[in-house]
Amino acid sequence: MKKKRLKLLLRWIALPMSVLLLALGAVTLPLPLPTGIILIGLGLAVAALNPRLLKFIKRARSRHPRTNARIRAITPRLPAFLRRILTRTDNHQDASLP
Repeated sequence: MKKKRLKLLLRWIALPMSVLLLALGAVTLPLPLPTGIILIGLGLAVAALNPRLLKFIKRARSRHPRTNARIRAITPRLPAFLRRILTRTDNHQDASLP
């Protein structure tokens, strides 16, 4: 029962937290330090905890096959926690470019 509550709480916290991280990433993107890219990546990682946002990310990746192929290409070189999130948001369709 406690795990179910914790999971529900994480889902509700994930939405505002991911929006905040994405907004901060968009604001800091023009800065010389790469904090914007890191914050956007963290925002998408947190967004993947929410099932509705996970479905949205999967749909977005399937609509942009070239970008999806590039994400798949760099996934093996990323840290384990990012690899896990990227494979979770992958739509597992054909990796070929159009």
